[in-house]
Amino acid sequence: MKPPSSLYHRFTLVIFVTYCLTEAARTGSTSFAGSNNYFLHALPEDTQRQHVETLAGWGVKVMRLWVTNINEGCLKGSTDAKYIPPLEATVGSYDTTVLEALDNTLKLLHSNGMKAIVSPHNANSITGDATCDAYCEKYIDASTFYSSTEAKTDYDTRLAAILGFESPNFGRPWKDLDDVILTFDLQNEPLIQQIDKLNANDPDDWLCGRAGVLRSILSSSNIKVATGGIGGSHYCCDHEFNLLEKALQCDALDVMSVHGYMSKASDWAYFITGDKSVLTQASAKGKNVMIEEWGVSTDFEDSFEAQVKVFNEAGVPWLYWQVVPGLDGSQEGAPVSCQYDEFEIGVNSGKGDVAAAVALANAAAANQSWAGYFD
Repeated sequence: MKPPSSLYHRFTLVIFVTYCLTEAARTGSTSFAGSNNYFLHALPEDTQRQHVETLAGWGVKVMRLWVTNINEGCLKGSTDAKYIPPLEATVGSYDTTVLEALDNTLKLLHSNGMKAIVSPHNANSITGDATCDAYCEKYIDASTFYSSTEAKTDYDTRLAAILGFESPNFGRPWKDLDDVILTFDLQNEPLIQQIDKLNANDPDDWLCGRAGVLRSILSSSNIKVATGGIGGSHYCCDHEFNLLEKALQCDALDVMSVHGYMSKASDWAYFITGDKSVLTQASAKGKNVMIEEWGVSTDFEDSFEAQVKVFNEAGVPWLYWQVVPGLDGSQEGAPVSCQYDEFEIGVNSGKGDVAAAVALANAAAANQSWAGYFD
């Protein structure tokens, strides 16, 4: 007789985890999981602590943070976000308030056994898809930002300011916090909307140039350099830029960050283990792959569980966009006018069992070796 569905589900989960642990022991490396949260540093300390402790209790290993300003008010279910000014109100003039706030979040992550991915700038701020920032105001056109020698110098100076920031909590510059920071992105979604440049394989060498700057600043640090999701979301069949050849050939890059928002699990399978496997492409060039951003909307064909199963069965690490401390938009009582994007999952939401998915990720044998990343 088949056991009750809840018991049957638990039994199946135990069998799968046991198998994964056996495979992990054989390969010597396990996968992992995490979440994005670009506004966590703007929330009250108690809210941050409770959220980080909850995710750490699930086994979450990584949180992706952004060096970005935040407006006061309601954000993704949190009604008490405070104002955080931009790092640069004008290019080259630095207000470190945002770095100080992020440093406190880094301390929370570290004390709970988690590491951070730090994204130093949001490319959407220069395309019009997010509030126009100092680089948008100075260079007007996003194409100029990626091609201009002056713009590259300005951005490299920003990178140096971030990596050289002396941590009040750790007493070292961020570039030396390899026990706290897993990777630095080049940017969040570099070259997004720059279709001509992407099709021309980054003719201005923006990607590898910035990677080289980061690598030079990091020096002997064990912090890795990640792409941050080249071109934005990866999808078939004319927008497959996350593994741009110029990036694959760049010695200064360690991790190919894949971003995607796909309605069907089969679309992910096509890119993970299928005909266009990002794992195969990256491994051939000695690069690691991380699904750095992915999300499921309530109107997608396949659920959170169906999609995350593709990643976990393939042994590829993933970070959801976003597990949030407040109510997500699908939950009863969710606040109105709270800037939802429909991908959020609240920690107590029925939209997806993130805790179970994280457990399976941690038990899965990794497709690639992540040895040294969490040392």
